[in-house]
Amino acid sequence: MTTRIAFLVTSILATMPVPAAFADDSDSEDLPCCPAGDDGRPCYVDDNDVVGYRRCDRYGAWGRNLLDPYVFFDLGMNERTFGSTATPPSVVPAARTVGPKPPTAGKGSTSTALLFDERMGFGLSRHLYGAVDFELGNFGNLDSLDTSTPDLVVDGLASLGLRGGLGPFALAAEVAGGVMEYTFAWERDGHVDGMLEARGRLDLWLSPWCSVGGVVGTSLIAQGDWMAGVYLGVHTWSYAGNRQ
Repeated sequence: MTTRIAFLVTSILATMPVPAAFADDSDSEDLPCCPAGDDGRPCYVDDNDVVGYRRCDRYGAWGRNLLDPYVFFDLGMNERTFGSTATPPSVVPAARTVGPKPPTAGKGSTSTALLFDERMGFGLSRHLYGAVDFELGNFGNLDSLDTSTPDLVVDGLASLGLRGGLGPFALAAEVAGGVMEYTFAWERDGHVDGMLEARGRLDLWLSPWCSVGGVVGTSLIAQGDWMAGVYLGVHTWSYAGNRQ
C-alpha cells in the first residue's frame, strides 16, 4: 500500500510544470532566464543575466532598422575642370579688380573650380538610391586677374544610382543632372548652364555607419568637362543595407 501511494505522489510531481529559474539581483526585481534559442520567451537585457540563458537578435539586426527609411549625408570637396571657357573682350568695361588690364584667354583654354559639396540621399530599394547635391565655391578667384576662371560657381543636381558592397568597400554608379550658375571677373551678369554627367563612387567603411569615399565624373553634354572629389559620409543603416 505504501509503495502504491509513493508511486502515485511521484507521478503527480512529474506532471507538474517546473517554474522558471530567476537570476538573483539585489538591486532590482528577479529576471527570468530563458534558454538560448527559445523563441517563445523575450530577451531580457541586463548586466546580471546569466550568459547563454537569454534569446538575442540575430547578428547584424542592431544595425538595420527596416521600420526607418535609409538616409545618408555626404560632406566633401569637388574640383571641376571645364574644357572651354568664355573669351573676355579686348576692352574690359567693368573689371572688379584694380590693376593692369587682364590677359585675354584663348580659345580652347581650360579652367577649374574648387567647390564645397553637401549631399543628401535616400534609399529607394536595397541597391537603388536617389540623392541631391549642392555645390558652392571658387571664392579665391573673386579678386584674381585670371579671366579664364569663373570667380563664383554654384550648382544643384539630382542623381539616381546603384550601389553594391564589396568587402570593406561600396561601389556605386550614378547619373546626375541639374543646373550651374557662374560668373567671370569681366562680366556683370552670370551664366546658367544645364548639367548632365555620369559618376562613379568608391566608399571605404570606417564603421557600420560612417564611410569615406571618392567620386569621379564626366559631363555627357559638355566635351572636356569632368570632376573629382572626396567626402565623408554618415548612414542611418549599417553598411547602407548592402550586407546581411
